[in-house]
Amino acid sequence: MTTPHLVIERLGFTTVQDAGRSGWAHLGVPRSGAVDRASFALANRLLGNEPTAALFETSGGLRMRLHAPTTVVLTGADADAFVDDRPLAACRPQRITEGAVLRVERMRTGVRSYLGFAGGLSGEPVLGSLSHDTLSKLVPIGLSDGATVELASTPERGGGAGVAPISLDAPLHPAALTHAVLSPGPHEAWFDSDVLLGDRTRWTVMAQSDRVAVRLSGHAVPRRRDGEMPSLALVRGAVQVPPSGELIVMLADHPTTGGYPVIGVMQSGDVDRLAQTPTGSSIVVARQHT
Repeated sequence: MTTPHLVIERLGFTTVQDAGRSGWAHLGVPRSGAVDRASFALANRLLGNEPTAALFETSGGLRMRLHAPTTVVLTGADADAFVDDRPLAACRPQRITEGAVLRVERMRTGVRSYLGFAGGLSGEPVLGSLSHDTLSKLVPIGLSDGATVELASTPERGGGAGVAPISLDAPLHPAALTHAVLSPGPHEAWFDSDVLLGDRTRWTVMAQSDRVAVRLSGHAVPRRRDGEMPSLALVRGAVQVPPSGELIVMLADHPTTGGYPVIGVMQSGDVDRLAQTPTGSSIVVARQHT
């Protein structure tokens, strides 16, 4: 019997992601995984998959042909997506037949969509994960135009079996981040304590953002303390302040250590929404009141 698989006809801006590879930071390997964890988790929940099942994270331009019947679902950013020439509805598991062509074109709102399959994608994990780490260059499943990707073997099910459907009143797509509150970072005392208060601290998402970090430009954050510091461990959501005074917010593929002071840490849900906030968007960043 032929192994269920799909063939990438046009890759676009796409990687394979799962829940990431935790426990390797001591070797300098980031966790990686989906940058919008909520949308990733929703895709697997709707399919009735294991919470860690691998799927595609894409910013568009993706086209593939299925060589097995399966169930698919699309979550995350609002995208032009199609099965053959029929629209693929967001957050609704859909049964598709062998030979069907799946397309995820441009993002209408947001930055990344998640395309999942019943059972997930199959491959040989690297350090316990199938995630493509763009910083460490770990690529367990190589993607390119013409590449074949196996689908995990799974008993037939209708997709989302035993899972309650999303309420029609619930938003189908994550909202862009407009306001974030930072928990105090280890170097908060290096900066003016009033610098992250209210509407006068609006920041703009820069084009130099990726799966490693989102850069925010605005007024330069004034320092109270000069000098350099030794590298220290970083976590997802950590907000660094380089000499330029910008803010650099760590995402999934962030380095395990960094040498810029960390003024604060963004909440996990806000990091998900930041990862879906387009270039040029304005965000208010506030300091948590203590």
